[in-house]
Amino acid sequence: MTLTALWGHLRRMLAVAHIEVLHLVWDPTTVSLILLVPAIQIVLFGYAINLDPKHVPIAIAGDQGRTVEKVRRTIEKTGYFMIAADGLQPGAAERMVADGKALVGIELPRDDSDGEQPRIVVDAVDPSAVRPALAALENAYWQEIAELYAIGPVPSPDVEWLYNPEGRTSWTIVPGLAGVVVMISMLMLGALSLVRERERGSWETLLATPVDAIDALIGKLSPYVVIGTVQAAVVFYLARLLFNLPLNGSTLELLLAVPLYASAYLILGFAFSAVAESQLQAIQGAVFFYLPSMLLSGFMFPFEGMPMWARVIGEALPLTHFVRATRCVFFRGQCGSLVLSEMLPVAVFALVASAGALLAYRRRID
Repeated sequence: MTLTALWGHLRRMLAVAHIEVLHLVWDPTTVSLILLVPAIQIVLFGYAINLDPKHVPIAIAGDQGRTVEKVRRTIEKTGYFMIAADGLQPGAAERMVADGKALVGIELPRDDSDGEQPRIVVDAVDPSAVRPALAALENAYWQEIAELYAIGPVPSPDVEWLYNPEGRTSWTIVPGLAGVVVMISMLMLGALSLVRERERGSWETLLATPVDAIDALIGKLSPYVVIGTVQAAVVFYLARLLFNLPLNGSTLELLLAVPLYASAYLILGFAFSAVAESQLQAIQGAVFFYLPSMLLSGFMFPFEGMPMWARVIGEALPLTHFVRATRCVFFRGQCGSLVLSEMLPVAVFALVASAGALLAYRRRID
């Protein structure tokens, strides 16, 4: 190949690259996504995600007196815990952990007990959320003991890990994985639904028929909800089959909640599709949303380790509530009321997303 031919190839490549740059520069949506996505990820990873969780709720059961006061001071010295309740009746701290109202419970022996040791009960559904805090508590405990006892060995408290005694990471991640799979699928399918049909010209053709727009929309999106429900069921089945995950509740409770959960993200994806000018923009919008959802929902990182502003954002995300519901059903059981309460914020999210999608669609039609 001659030098002239090589120069011709280079000029053509540069011309194509120039046109592509012009498309990007004159498309504010693409530019904003290109700039905002990495910026948000830096903020989330740099400031919001904390593998050293704080404000871990702890409950103390034992007789009122100097022992409880010493334990309270020891806990406060660690800087890791938030005392949810103290001075409880024997067994009440363990019940709070079992009910999900505290992650750590301390059962103190009676003052008149002979050699009985304090017992610590830990919610091990997400071991990474409590392991650093528990280590700090143990260090503070030994420091306190060292000040009180100058001679002789001191027995360690009995630590009991509930639900996930071996601390398996797969048991922590896999239950919420169903929510992640459904979220990504619904966002992508919803984001591509309208813009793909618009590029092909088939959406206008469909609206030219006697079928109303709302009928066409529901008819097109409803099969995706069924797909999302099937996906969740498959993940639940594989979780039991491959990871021997315990199931103390009923998966029916979760499967009944999946259509609402899937609809929330599907409608949001449709809103992205109505705003986007191309399939690439629609996909970028979906990625822009689901990455923060995975980071701020408690699926990958302890929810308690995030600052308050990040937890406020996380509470608004459907994935946060679905992860809580799945972990309750798999580990605690008797979670019908909790699943219902966790789906109420998801319903609110779906209504807000519906309003945004409708507004974007009407602007697109106009």
